[in-house]
Amino acid sequence: MKLRKAMAVALAGALVITTFVTGTTSEAAKSKKTKLKTKKATISVKGKKKISITGKKAKHKYTFTSKKKKIAKVSKKGVITGVKAGKTKITVKDTWKQKGKKKSKKLGTVTVTVKKKTTPKPKVTAQVPQPPVTPIPAPPTQVPGDGNLTPTDNPVTPTPGVTPTKTPKVTKEPTPTPVATQAPPPPEEQVPTTYKPVDMSQVQKPENAGGDAVLTYDSETNTITAEKIAEFGIPLDFVAKNGHAVWVKIQGEITGNTGFRCWLHDSDPNVQDRCSNIWEGMMEPDFENGRVFNEEFQLVSYSNNATHLWIKGPAHGTPIAGLRITSIEVSYPLGEGEEPGPDDTQAPTAKIDLKNISEGSTTTAAVSVSAGEVKDVDWSVEDTTIATVAKDAKDPAKATITGVKAGHTKVTAKVKVAVDGKDVTVEAEKDLVVAGKDELVVNVEIETAPSEIGIGEQITLTAKADVDTASIEEIIWEISGDAATIETDSLEAAVTGVKEGKVTVTVTIKVKKDGKTGEAMASKDIEVVFVNKDFNMVLSPDTALKTAPWYFIDSSKNTYSDGGVSFLLPKDGNKATAFNLSESGELFDLSEYSKAVITLASSEENTAIRLGFTSDEKRDFKDPEVTNHTIGTAETKIEVDLAGLPASEVYSFVIQHTGWIGSSPDNPTVTIKSIKLIAK
Repeated sequence: MKLRKAMAVALAGALVITTFVTGTTSEAAKSKKTKLKTKKATISVKGKKKISITGKKAKHKYTFTSKKKKIAKVSKKGVITGVKAGKTKITVKDTWKQKGKKKSKKLGTVTVTVKKKTTPKPKVTAQVPQPPVTPIPAPPTQVPGDGNLTPTDNPVTPTPGVTPTKTPKVTKEPTPTPVATQAPPPPEEQVPTTYKPVDMSQVQKPENAGGDAVLTYDSETNTITAEKIAEFGIPLDFVAKNGHAVWVKIQGEITGNTGFRCWLHDSDPNVQDRCSNIWEGMMEPDFENGRVFNEEFQLVSYSNNATHLWIKGPAHGTPIAGLRITSIEVSYPLGEGEEPGPDDTQAPTAKIDLKNISEGSTTTAAVSVSAGEVKDVDWSVEDTTIATVAKDAKDPAKATITGVKAGHTKVTAKVKVAVDGKDVTVEAEKDLVVAGKDELVVNVEIETAPSEIGIGEQITLTAKADVDTASIEEIIWEISGDAATIETDSLEAAVTGVKEGKVTVTVTIKVKKDGKTGEAMASKDIEVVFVNKDFNMVLSPDTALKTAPWYFIDSSKNTYSDGGVSFLLPKDGNKATAFNLSESGELFDLSEYSKAVITLASSEENTAIRLGFTSDEKRDFKDPEVTNHTIGTAETKIEVDLAGLPASEVYSFVIQHTGWIGSSPDNPTVTIKSIKLIAK
């Protein structure tokens, strides 16, 4: 088969489809104006009301800011919660990207009146906790100085392309951790009712945990201790219904420098796909020992087999290094009238079940959706010279596929779904390979994994073919687009988000058996999004900005190690050095962060420095900055308040020697251990 040519055609077709969709969205945006529908809101203390916005547009982000959080607070989805009696205003903004630049506008304000409760409710409903507001320490006293820095070379963004990776013949197929496509969460207004403790003494250690894995329960302290273990399960005293939310409270301490994830499953996580969405609130791989956590979250059941809460390492293949759990509580079922359904801001997802065929044969394609009821399906085939499709007259969710000739094409299903009394249309695609009469029919799948990752986050994709591993001749992974990178190892590929955007990952597996050859592929679209979480800056030769005339030091002389980056910061000429926030050189919106924590030290005592963040157009220090701060040989943490930084401008970090102020050595060597951005 001329598979590579067919794949090129398919990718080109995908680009055409993307262009069409983008154009359509643009035209729709012109005709539909976004408006703030909610202008006033009157609620009681602990009461809730959701802010309504009409004409929402795709790829737009809507933010909500309360002027007086002690009166009323507002969630990321615009749900207002009354805190105490009084009045406040909530500002609503619309943010989007246009030609690579971030744009924003104010939609308006909501006047909120919070009144005291006049009559007590017979039933007390627990509140959904909002993220705590971390007090921001005031920066050191600033001393005015010359803030004009000479512009330096702009970083070059690599040109998007398709990067193929070939993997030689494999002999052993790894056993992946089963995962499933994430379902839409219930609306934010759905809150837990009464929590009850989980019997942690019933904690279960998997049979394949390994000899080094430690999982113990202390009856005196009611504590679970886990070390060097990939996963463990805790039985619940109920079976969560499909589509229902289970609220979880979990408390404990990190004891081994890694985080963890949670989801619902049955008693054996290796038998079927997981039964809920993944909670990733504690999944960072570099947590410090002694970190105490107290988290509350919801898990939405995908099936009627959700019987256990499973706790797993921060990523596939990364075990929990050390964890102590002191309490687990759950709220299920929700109270009367609180049964959750899909969020009306999120469409359900669709999936096509379809096997490859040989020319002249037929098979059945079936579509399923994550929520709602299928009302109708518009079936189509990209290349009708390779295969044809005929919708089932009795069941529109099924269709008959007929192979015409050898080749590769795509089958598309546009599905009309009824969700909460509303009809929405979702789309699903499936690769189809029609094998020649003398070729093997091979089916390849990329096991289910999240379709969305954050910048800096990583997911593992696992390919699977319906043939014995010994017959696999070649595995080819490809990625289109530059929003993510890919590293491959046989049937697995690690995809890491680099910047906002979309990529398509394709795997092709070639086999040979009994003198016959065959090949097939599978693809997955992944969107990389900004995730508002703590971010550790990358300090490497790729992030160091190049030398500029008469101001910036020569970054080629910097030395890099596990202990950070070291550089000479000479007194003469008030020299400075600068680093990009990411290796991609993309703009970083620091308005999403509350502060930066810089850990550094000098080779000499009493070294006066100035540090802060700069825009890409002009290397001026932006307020706030830290001026004339003295460091020595001991490790020092400096916090910079980021509250006043303009959105979509700031993208690099600058440190300057201020030896002209006070006593300071002439030529100190400064080492930056780390730079961490703390999310709001």
